[in-house]
Amino acid sequence: MTTQDFVAMAQQCAPAVAPQTLAAIVRIESGFNPYAIGVVHGRLVRQPRREDEAIATVKALQAAGWNYSAGLAQINRENWSRYGLTVGTVFDVCRNLSAGAAILRACFLRARVIHVHPQEALRAALSCYVSGNFVTGFRVGYVRRITEAAASGDTFVPALTSVAKPIPVIPDRVTGSRAESRGRSTPVSPPPSNPNDDTARSQNNGGVAGSAVIF
Repeated sequence: MTTQDFVAMAQQCAPAVAPQTLAAIVRIESGFNPYAIGVVHGRLVRQPRREDEAIATVKALQAAGWNYSAGLAQINRENWSRYGLTVGTVFDVCRNLSAGAAILRACFLRARVIHVHPQEALRAALSCYVSGNFVTGFRVGYVRRITEAAASGDTFVPALTSVAKPIPVIPDRVTGSRAESRGRSTPVSPPPSNPNDDTARSQNNGGVAGSAVIF
């Protein structure tokens, strides 16, 4: 998911919350994995990579009586019915973001009764988002982590690009004389240093020789 993709999705599905704030929450909650599942008092062996795998895992967790949260914004199962989510829709990116934004907004409105300053109210709302109260999120460091993620320039997952790698060389098995006759295709050893040459001593000692510049 690129920056542009997330911003567009956030503006469409969760317009009441600033995209930067929502992105910071998603980074900490799910690492931008739309199929992420967080198990209370436990953890999965690995996170799901596909929707069908995530749904199968949720059904197994339900059958075993586990408490868990799911999706980009990690919506706890206790909140699903309130925000119209089901096993089949909780991993829908738009619906999950919409539910997460609604939870944060409700927390923010409650916090504004106590905190006049919007930023103080927002931080209290972040604590409420993760714990249901205005204290626990500060105590466990959740509010700090969200704030740092929002301030970071690496909030979004970057676009996938290919990385060019150099093509390795397979050297010929030739003698030194043959290599020389072919235009010295192999590296040539430098001549022996002159002990009276200050320039040579400077290079051997890690100094800068001549007018060369080290970057």
